[in-house]
Amino acid sequence: MSATGKDTSTKSTPQFVTALVTAAITVGALTALWLLLHKNEKFRKVFQPRRVLSPDGKKPAELPSGVFSFWRTILFNTPDTDIIISNGPDAYFFLRFIKVFGLKMLLPFFILTFIICIPAAAVKPNNALDGLNILSFGNVPAQHQNRHIAHFFCAIVLMVYTCYLIWGEYHHFVQVRQAWLTSPTHLALARTRTVAVTNVPDSVNSEAGIKEIASIVARIDSTTPGSTVPSAQQPRLSNATAATAVNPTGDAEGGVRQVWLTRKCKDIEKVWQEREKECARLEGGAGKLVKLANKNHTKGKSPEAKGQYDAERSSGDLVDRFVLPKKRPTWKQGLLGLIGKKQDLESSPLYIAERNANLSEVRKTIDQLPQGNTVFVRFASQHEAHAFARLVAETDKQNKLMKAGVEVVPEDVEWSNISMNPYQRKIRKLISWSLTIGLIIVWAIPVAFVGIVSNIDSLCSKVSWLAWICKGGPVVNGIIKGVLPPVLLAILFMLLPIVLRMMVKLQGEVRKSDIELGLFSRYWLFQVIHGFLIVTAASGLISALADIKNTVGQLPTLLAEKLPTASIFFLTFVLTTTFSAAAKQYSRAVPSVMYLLRDILAGNTPRKVYLKKLKMDTFTWATVFPPTCLLICVTIVYSVIQPIMCLLSLVAFCLLYAAYKYLLHWCADQPDYSETGGMFYIKALRTVFVSLYLEGICLAGLFFLSTDQNNNRAKSGLGCGAVMVVVIILVALFQIYIDWFRFKKPYLYYVHSTTTHNKSLNIDPKTGITQTSSTEEEDENAGAQFGNTSGYHYRAFDHPALWKKQPVVWIANDQLGVGNHLAEKINNKNVEASTEFTSMDEKQHIHVERSPPDEAWYGGFTS
Repeated sequence: MSATGKDTSTKSTPQFVTALVTAAITVGALTALWLLLHKNEKFRKVFQPRRVLSPDGKKPAELPSGVFSFWRTILFNTPDTDIIISNGPDAYFFLRFIKVFGLKMLLPFFILTFIICIPAAAVKPNNALDGLNILSFGNVPAQHQNRHIAHFFCAIVLMVYTCYLIWGEYHHFVQVRQAWLTSPTHLALARTRTVAVTNVPDSVNSEAGIKEIASIVARIDSTTPGSTVPSAQQPRLSNATAATAVNPTGDAEGGVRQVWLTRKCKDIEKVWQEREKECARLEGGAGKLVKLANKNHTKGKSPEAKGQYDAERSSGDLVDRFVLPKKRPTWKQGLLGLIGKKQDLESSPLYIAERNANLSEVRKTIDQLPQGNTVFVRFASQHEAHAFARLVAETDKQNKLMKAGVEVVPEDVEWSNISMNPYQRKIRKLISWSLTIGLIIVWAIPVAFVGIVSNIDSLCSKVSWLAWICKGGPVVNGIIKGVLPPVLLAILFMLLPIVLRMMVKLQGEVRKSDIELGLFSRYWLFQVIHGFLIVTAASGLISALADIKNTVGQLPTLLAEKLPTASIFFLTFVLTTTFSAAAKQYSRAVPSVMYLLRDILAGNTPRKVYLKKLKMDTFTWATVFPPTCLLICVTIVYSVIQPIMCLLSLVAFCLLYAAYKYLLHWCADQPDYSETGGMFYIKALRTVFVSLYLEGICLAGLFFLSTDQNNNRAKSGLGCGAVMVVVIILVALFQIYIDWFRFKKPYLYYVHSTTTHNKSLNIDPKTGITQTSSTEEEDENAGAQFGNTSGYHYRAFDHPALWKKQPVVWIANDQLGVGNHLAEKINNKNVEASTEFTSMDEKQHIHVERSPPDEAWYGGFTS
């Protein structure tokens, strides 16, 4: 008998057809919506928001209204590298991953598997499997096991080709990252010259100590630019004193510009957070009152209209004319506004003013606060910053406590983690991973249930109380098997990132971008274990229940036999999730609905309206990348086992490539502070290696377990399995060479040279900030309230609780003057409020001209 012998399950065709019909209906409906709306000028902010909302220099080309010209402009007339200008390297490399491993890789996969593997399985005589299993690895009969040699050679060729692609992508990543790092636009930003150092020992935790390390960099650089630091010249991390350095005081010619020594300020942070939250609550309460006053006036329900207003007895408060005192908004300061101290528009400003006064007093004694162990340093040049960061990494190789990161911006700092003890970080990391592993184990229960549902017909034939499912007919059976499991799996994975992000944050990461990179690794771990391994095992196990009582000892063999039939679940997964997801993205269905409901959903305050009407889509790469990596993984593993997977995935990735290229250049606006310069891509490339290992292991198992007509292990299977083991080892050695020798982290992460600027990416230097040469000019470039993500000003890397101004209470400027009246009253209580850049029409719709008055404005929305 073949190791993938007779299929004992019912027909797989209804399950697949149901999923196919569902996907076709979904894609068709969403595409029709796009055809109907994308030409409408009223929906221009929905279908080309970057063209309307972005500042000059970041606006993409206008998209034509014609269907073919629309997509021709996106797919063929616009280089992928333009996305670097719009949304940075992270966005570009996500699209690159789809293009290379979803299109460039899968096209040869599709051609070879259809030419070689399908005939080898489908030609008669075969195992007479039904449905799509006719095309699978398991349809090869026991007496013709030599046909599996075709699968073997096809797998070898495709694995080698995939490794070739990975090698090329590592090279491409280095080229693009270096070009981005050294582009004139990027070099003008403060982040290129700013370094964050964590776990700094007391011996060098001072401005003098930091400058001592920097002086060594300067001395070495002056003799052999770009060289690594010899061990004999590495600084001793004890008894640090200020040493003679090249411009150690930070003048315009070079050296350290500024050192930020962090402070432990949990008590102050608590007061600061109380003030920030209450400002938001006061803003919301004032917004409700302004809307209520205008609504009462419009509908003739105001105290003045009802004769309830006595001008002589009134306190002179304008609001008395439109809203009775008992109708005015109140709120509580606790959870969801349901518990805690009660506040209103009279008491809340007093509460905020009290916190402002407390903060002002405490900020006078900042130098008396205990010092944290995180230091931020800004250099005069990018080269010095990167050389310093490399030196820190090489200096502390023994205990691996000190860590340095480049490309730092204030908004990326997780301020609650800056003062954590290094050993506390190690313990927290251990706890964090323990919780993650525990969650993986517990999560297996609901995910295994999803796998069982995907093969419910095998179970209902054995369990009497589930017999009704088998009697439900092909439609019911197809919905339960083909649609329900992928939907359940998608819901389960939607809940995971929230919990996992908390676990990564728990271990003390100082940068939010590092938390996201850590989230990528853990979310991918969940994806591959639960989204692939557990589902496959559960599907195969249920398929094998018919023989399990008599063949418990042959469980591994049974699972291998059922592995090809488990592919049906993943075929339906591609159809019901990926196809509809791509259509949902390019059709802009959700944003269109939100746009139609914009006035209802915008909220009561100008700040909420600003974010709702001007803020564009954003993507969290830590949660967007792993599901895409899982799809690549499933496709690679099943490419030879079930070739139809290659065709479906190829079509799916064509849709995804078109959708995401459109979104990333015309619709999305990624936050500058979250940009890692493409470091997510390296993690994504490593998931492809994992996919190759899984493919090799699955195929080796299938080859080793294949048996001939005499129930003996097939010689061809044993030979192919042995070679496949060797191939797995070679792939592992190839990855070790890449990660440990050829493309080590310093080579991937740090800038190689800053003497020339690579302009091949068409980055326009006119859109960047002018390079400055003095700290005074840098402060001027910081913008209103020190700007957004500039990092130039002298308080940039101090904890916000130690310097940041109170958020302006932003109130709508209505026609009755209630907003201005409230703003004046709040200002009189020493709390800043404003109605600038806002208006309210007669229908109580709020309009804003730009960002809040306490935030920088660049002539358009940019995060």
